[in-house]
Parts: sequence; structure tokens; C-alpha cells
Amino acid sequence: MPSEEITMTDSQTFVEGMSRLAAGVSLVTTIGEDGAPLGMLATAVTSVSADPPTLLVCVNQSATMHADLIRSGTFCVNVLGEANAEIARRFSSGADRAARFATGDWRRVGREAPVLADSLVSFNCRIETTVPGGTHTVVIGRVVDLATPPVTGGPLVYFGRGYLHG
Repeated sequence: MPSEEITMTDSQTFVEGMSRLAAGVSLVTTIGEDGAPLGMLATAVTSVSADPPTLLVCVNQSATMHADLIRSGTFCVNVLGEANAEIARRFSSGADRAARFATGDWRRVGREAPVLADSLVSFNCRIETTVPGGTHTVVIGRVVDLATPPVTGGPLVYFGRGYLHG
């Protein structure tokens, strides 16, 4: 690589570079202190270990649900398919909490995090630990249950500040 292409990176340039990294889109849900469902989109989700089943999600500390997620100790990672593109748009639109959950086949058992019934897979997790990472918190969760409905299409992918799907 020519030396003129190697430069120190500011946060804006870094964000632009990361927009070129294609990533699956997940809807991370939890419950508020009042029991109401909360959710946010995330592309920073990955497996940590198969034994025990563990995954991580990176949550911006300025996210409105950050404190509730940590307090609740539970969350669900709903991996979105192309059929869920409209739900993803709603969650990224700034719609209020109630409007975000107004459509979609949502399931809950007691005070568990909401599960989107037609996601590609849903991982119900209990928080094991959190690690600060700059503006974000890395939330590591033990998978305690998962739902794998029949797959009826491809994944929803985020690339170049937009969704890619069939």
C-alpha cells in the first residue's frame, strides 16, 4: 500500500470506512423498567463461544434503551431477514416506542425481551458481563433460549448506509 494512503483516522473517517463493511441487521430488544418493550437496530453482533453459547452486541451508551438493557439483565437478538425491512425502517425512523412495536408478530413470556416471530433466528440472552469500549458498551450475553422459525427469504444486510435485500 503506498504510504500516501496510510493516514491517521478521525471518527468521521472511521464511520465512513465502517459503512463499507456489509453486516447483518439485528433488532435487539429488552424491557423497560415499566415493563414496556424497547428495541434498537444493531449491526455489531457476533458469536463469542458455542460452549457455553454466548454472543455479544455493542450498544451506544447514548442509546435511549442502554440503561434499561443493562438494568433488565436480559435481551433478545432478533436477526432480521429481507421480509423484516419495513420493521427495520420503523426502528431507525425515530418513531416512538409504541409505534415501533405496533406491527410485527411480537411474542413475550412474562418479563422476557420481545421476540419477533418471523425473524431468521432469535437469541434470548442473560447478560453475563459488560465491557466499556469508547462510546459503546460491549454487552456479552449467555444464550438461554433461541427460536428458529422456517426461513422464508434471505438476510437483511446493511451496507453503504442502506439496506440490501432481494
